[in-house]
Amino acid sequence: MTKNTPFRCHSGGAVGADIHFEYFGALYGVKTLAYSYQTPYHKSINKVEISEADFQDGIQKIALANQSLKRKVNVKHLNLLARNWQQIKNADQVFAISKIIFKNIECVSGGTGWAIQIAIDHHKEIFVFDQVQNAWFEWSYLNSKFCILESCPTITSLNFADIGIRKITLNGINAIEDLYINSFNKAQL
Repeated sequence: MTKNTPFRCHSGGAVGADIHFEYFGALYGVKTLAYSYQTPYHKSINKVEISEADFQDGIQKIALANQSLKRKVNVKHLNLLARNWQQIKNADQVFAISKIIFKNIECVSGGTGWAIQIAIDHHKEIFVFDQVQNAWFEWSYLNSKFCILESCPTITSLNFADIGIRKITLNGINAIEDLYINSFNKAQL
């Protein structure tokens, strides 16, 4: 739809929210890097296989995140959780589609929650669209909680990450589309 931009989306390339971020990003010329680690199930055309060293680094970041989350780490999902570090470390802003919950601390549900906690641990700018509350939230480092936003956030960093739930709903898809429209339509179209 538009020329390529200098913006880069760092993704996991998974079914659900990731695919929708990738689709809408392509419409605006955003290059997606969809990280993976030793799995034949990752089908993104933008797949980037991470190294063993990156995987091991990711495992360390999961251990750090778990000091806050206090969750059981499912070994069969370790490759997915560890690759999340690649997304976070290469991004200044993080956008997620999931659900905000309270479990020991205010956090995000599922595998997305691991990536968000890693982003918190590394002081990234974080926005979460809660599909249940149908609203965007921003992580407040001052208050250590998610604060509701009155409007859709904007992608301002050349390197941003998308993280998200596999069971995306229509309002989650619409939130991704709105994010891209809000970020790029005014500036480029």
